Amino acid sequence: MPSHFTIARILEEPLIVHGIEPREERLERVYKALEQVRLTPVEDFAHKYPHMLSGGQLQRVAIARALILNPKLIIADEPVSMLDASVRIEILYLLQELQDKLNLSFIYITHDLATTRYFSQWIYIMYAGHIVERGPVDKVLRNPLHPYTVALLNAIPDPDPENRKRFREVPPGEPPSLINPPNACRFAPRCPKAMERCHKEEPVEVEIEHNHWVKCWLYEP
Repeated sequence: MPSHFTIARILEEPLIVHGIEPREERLERVYKALEQVRLTPVEDFAHKYPHMLSGGQLQRVAIARALILNPKLIIADEPVSMLDASVRIEILYLLQELQDKLNLSFIYITHDLATTRYFSQWIYIMYAGHIVERGPVDKVLRNPLHPYTVALLNAIPDPDPENRKRFREVPPGEPPSLINPPNACRFAPRCPKAMERCHKEEPVEVEIEHNHWVKCWLYEP
């Protein structure tokens, strides 16, 4: 967000771009958005500059800017990744509250499956541009099927002191080039369970249980 704009001007910008007139209406919507994300008293925050706000407050401004045009869908790409744990929880609670109050839909993009569990209803696991597993979040996280999903879950930090003695398996190598991806399974070069077929053919998607789909030759139909 532009550092030389006040918070009010930052929030007003989308309204100006979309031709919302008069200015009094724009300012009314700016103040309403600040109230929705709990940046109050709004008169104080409206005239501040970004460098005067904390990381959590700046994230609330970003959410307010997304709300200012009354959308039905918000695409939130790593909305809490740069925040500390306590602020992260506050922002997730705020997003849930806005979702219920405003009847919003979110596409929540993240590598942090720990937060996904508490925010999402459905989850789509993607690797190198392909959906490899999908379904209701509880089903997928309780019973991960694809080796990449398992690897993501193993990467979630756990504060148990015994973990210092535990070896965590990490998929070797690097993701494939998306300019020239392999014609077979894109995870096969890094997969500990890869078979010969995985390196030759792209797997088909299979429904293992109701609404729980996986794209992996380990579950050949």
